[in-house]
Amino acid sequence: MTGKPTRYNGRWRCPAAVGLSAMFLLALAGCTYRGAIDQPVTIKFTWFSYLNGDDIRGACTAGAPDSFRLVYNGSYNEQLRAYEVVGGAGGGNYTARVMRGGGLRLSQFSLRDPQAVAGWTVSRTQLAPDRMAALTTALADSGAFAPAPKGLRMASEQFYWISAACRRGQFYFNAWLYPSERFAQLTFPAVLFGYDQTGLAVNAPRDVPPIERGGSTTGRSERDLHFGLEVAENGLVAGPTF
Repeated sequence: MTGKPTRYNGRWRCPAAVGLSAMFLLALAGCTYRGAIDQPVTIKFTWFSYLNGDDIRGACTAGAPDSFRLVYNGSYNEQLRAYEVVGGAGGGNYTARVMRGGGLRLSQFSLRDPQAVAGWTVSRTQLAPDRMAALTTALADSGAFAPAPKGLRMASEQFYWISAACRRGQFYFNAWLYPSERFAQLTFPAVLFGYDQTGLAVNAPRDVPPIERGGSTTGRSERDLHFGLEVAENGLVAGPTF
């Protein structure tokens, strides 16, 4: 049995049993995310499910609170930024996380010491109702609740945003790749960054030439991880491409 994930009703899942030889494939391909992204093992085994918003998708029913996950891939092996916002009667609970150097480097992963890798720098704050409304408006203006760009492909070395959102009981997935007109028109990043208290500067987007992505080893360290993602109709295509 291989460690390749499949899609079932919009969610990632892993095979019920895998051999030790498949463990590292699973670390790349991912199992279903169920929380605790701050744990090193969680990010390694569920990163793609996390991006796909499987937990938000599953909980997004009538009456569910608005919930937004915005992830900035600032060239994966350089910086990741993840923002979680959950709405409520008093506004919203905002969490910012930043990780430098990527979270899935298998060269840093040990079954004996799974915690021995770099972690997130985290800040949390409560958003007043007007700030929550401002973020929701910025997401709408940026197209987060519009159809996703089906077929868009993104390499880990590139710069892009991914959103998974539950709004008024409906799930929305979207993605924006730099450089593009859609990316240039984004307004929600400035709002998110304005609430970010991690103290870590944003790795500014830049154009990454093909020779530095798409599986090419030129210009990349042997320790760097490469993977690709493809956008489906309302989520990611089953399984990353490497």
